[in-house]
Amino acid sequence: MPFIIAAFALVGLLIYGAVRLYALVAAAYGAVAGGAAVLLALAVLAVAVVTLVRRYRAVHGVNVKGERIVSLSGSWGQVAVDAEQKRGTLQLHGQGARFLFADIAGADAVEREGAWTLVLRLKHQAQSDWPIPMRNRQEAKRWAKIFALAASQEL
Repeated sequence: MPFIIAAFALVGLLIYGAVRLYALVAAAYGAVAGGAAVLLALAVLAVAVVTLVRRYRAVHGVNVKGERIVSLSGSWGQVAVDAEQKRGTLQLHGQGARFLFADIAGADAVEREGAWTLVLRLKHQAQSDWPIPMRNRQEAKRWAKIFALAASQEL
């Protein structure tokens, strides 16, 4: 119930702000400029919301059929993290590992010889360090954040 009231209040504030913006700009530059200012403000707000939603989904995944899985695959193999079940799978150059979020000791984005790699450290595995190749720095940092959230059970 409080979320509904907050949503109505937010919509009311947005309408109030749009009316004030229109009145301010229209008084100084005319009705067309006032309308253009309101449309520009709405466009900027829409872009900001879409950007925030995309960033959230890139890290936390999207619910599909009751599962919230974030995955990455390449010629090296695949890594997938299931946020609902609190577990993950890793296939790297023919070797595989299944792990729980509690098994994650850490993940670091590392640049080696001009190529970015994510070093995933798992507890209770025969191989503790898993170097996962990444395309670029942003992807390596994104996956380091995903594994940090998974290790702290916040994903």
